[in-house]
Amino acid sequence: MQLGRRLASAISAAAALVPAVLWLWPGLTRGLAPTFRDQADFFYPMKLYTAARLRAGELPLWNPLSGTGEPWLANAQSGVLYPPTLLFLLPSAALGGTLFLLVHYALGAFGARRFLKNESVSETGAALGAAAWAASGFAASLSPYWNHFGAWAWVPAIAAVARGGLPRRSDGLALALLVGLQALAGSPEVTLATLVLAAVLAERPRAEFPEPPAPLPTGMRRRRLAGGLALGLALAGGVLVPLGELALHSDRRHPLPAAEREVGAVGGRDLAAVAGYTPPSFGGAYLATVFLPPFALVAAAAAFAEAERRPLARVLALFAAAGIVLAAAGPPGVWIRGLPPLDRFRYPAKALVWTSFAAAMLAGLGLDALRFGAAAGRARAGFGLASVAALALAAGAPLPPPVRLACAIGAAAVGLLALGLGRRVALGAALGAVAAAALVAALALGLAGLPAFAPGAALVRCPEDVAALAASAGRVATARPEALWGWALRDGNFDAAFLARQREALIGYTNLTCGVATVRTAAPLPTAPAAAMAAALGSGEAARAAGAAGGRVLWTPFPPGQLPSRRVDGFFRAPLAPYLPRLSWVRGYVVDADADRAWARIATGDVDLTRAVVLDRRPVPDPGEGSGRPMLLARLAEDRPERVVAEMTAGEGGLLVLADLFYPGWIAEENGRRLPLLRADGYFRAVALPPGAHRVVFRYRPLSVYAGLGLSGLALATLAALAYAGEPVIRRRAA
Repeated sequence: MQLGRRLASAISAAAALVPAVLWLWPGLTRGLAPTFRDQADFFYPMKLYTAARLRAGELPLWNPLSGTGEPWLANAQSGVLYPPTLLFLLPSAALGGTLFLLVHYALGAFGARRFLKNESVSETGAALGAAAWAASGFAASLSPYWNHFGAWAWVPAIAAVARGGLPRRSDGLALALLVGLQALAGSPEVTLATLVLAAVLAERPRAEFPEPPAPLPTGMRRRRLAGGLALGLALAGGVLVPLGELALHSDRRHPLPAAEREVGAVGGRDLAAVAGYTPPSFGGAYLATVFLPPFALVAAAAAFAEAERRPLARVLALFAAAGIVLAAAGPPGVWIRGLPPLDRFRYPAKALVWTSFAAAMLAGLGLDALRFGAAAGRARAGFGLASVAALALAAGAPLPPPVRLACAIGAAAVGLLALGLGRRVALGAALGAVAAAALVAALALGLAGLPAFAPGAALVRCPEDVAALAASAGRVATARPEALWGWALRDGNFDAAFLARQREALIGYTNLTCGVATVRTAAPLPTAPAAAMAAALGSGEAARAAGAAGGRVLWTPFPPGQLPSRRVDGFFRAPLAPYLPRLSWVRGYVVDADADRAWARIATGDVDLTRAVVLDRRPVPDPGEGSGRPMLLARLAEDRPERVVAEMTAGEGGLLVLADLFYPGWIAEENGRRLPLLRADGYFRAVALPPGAHRVVFRYRPLSVYAGLGLSGLALATLAALAYAGEPVIRRRAA
């Protein structure tokens, strides 16, 4: 008997992971890499660049290859400190990506099951709820966005701990660890949504059975919750503090344009995908599908039938509705998204993380309510009719026959439970198992065509003509990303040919694959200078602006207008002149303290960048009037991401300009002496030097990184000390 129960429990626990294993099977067995949507051009290059730096024994704080440089640890999506990123140290990039996804599917399934089992839900109810969370269309559609998907995986585990009411110190520490890991995944939006969910669930914790002799006082529970959440965020301080600094210097200092905020909002067509009436698409909306067979929603509605669970059901229903409102196209969602700080976020469909979680947990609770609850006959009749409607929807949906059959079987099982057949223990368990198995089958088969794969070798293959760009002086300017995406995704197939086109066109972060320095950056949170330079590249002065940002050549699959160009294997290579070399020496300067105005003066030709530089203040020493004696600029003696060394000899004083991003944390030194670092042309770095031989070292020493890592270390030490101390003795006043 005991062995049978353990076996049933193991099968139930594994069931929710079956669809993910089926979807990712080519990556596990054939060396293929998941490449749907943002994975191939954004996340793989980002993770592999991070892994390469870690493998070399370096902590990647800065990426010099995209834009004119960008803080890399602060780019939370790079996952520098996120433990699952270590999977990309594996020799196979395809296997690393596949395991990264599978690990998070497993975390999501385990957390959802844990939440439901803590609510005393049966094995079949837990299996159905976990599958509805970990194998839904929302989960599969979110999986190409690895930072959001990583944060998604921790939601149910955090909710489960918070729902327990934190009666023990160890619960608070577990909450802190889970929140810290989620925050390191790199999705501030999903983390914020999870913190709100955890706070509400902890406010009305479940009643333990048997009840503890002395329940935790409300004030202490709240303090423990606040302490756990704060300690968790502190654990992620190594990323969150630099990220906060980046936000202050990014384009998110101001609200996003309304049109940009609304991309990915959920409309009626997306909601029709719940029942399978909208086929998954490869472009357009942020989520490919939110498929979840309607019989699971019938089970979710049944969660309200049990009076004991109705308070929890109401809370979950509130979050489900809030997620839909925040994600929905049109009012009131568009009005709410116009309020700060929501006006800084993109892709509102991420708010469905609330809806998806609530629907899945309600489905698990509701299946048990149909089996064991004592609902009135009228309510059961209503659920029975709803099951018939779900069966009819399944029959008419434009889905493959096996998927429609699975949906119909699940609807029939839920309907029979609604009619009271579940009161017999054996029959109820069988019908519950059928419903859970039907949901697993429907999701596994219905979403099997969503993932796309390509040979893993194509992820790291560098086209010969692009490799030649890496050896050329200066940065490479590219066409608008929107135009390049349309050119690359011409047939809707995320296959090897698509990957080759991505890498040849340098879309997204694929420039990291070949070590090509580009003018543009794919950063989701670009610095304000990077955003301004990208905007200038789309203007009428695009060629001049690209040259002012260090662009030496334009590389594009489209004819480059009036620029003289040479065709190279289907691409056009056009030299840009004038252009700002990475390292230059000038004597002339003008002063303009406004960074954006200084950049505009250079980018539009108001100031000749070959003869002068626009500085934020008067240099010391001032170059003054020159005698015309010769000057020799020797070389870049060292060029590493966080350290650049220039060696030169000057016949007279002048200004050494490094066309890399001026950003907090960069310093300039000579012989151990700090040099005043000037802001050149609005966005770059410069130092004033007297005549003579010089060896100038530019180093990245960001205070935000040290403060963040120190905060993480302190939080980790606090966590260890509290865990070692054990449970505190709580003294209560006598009644």
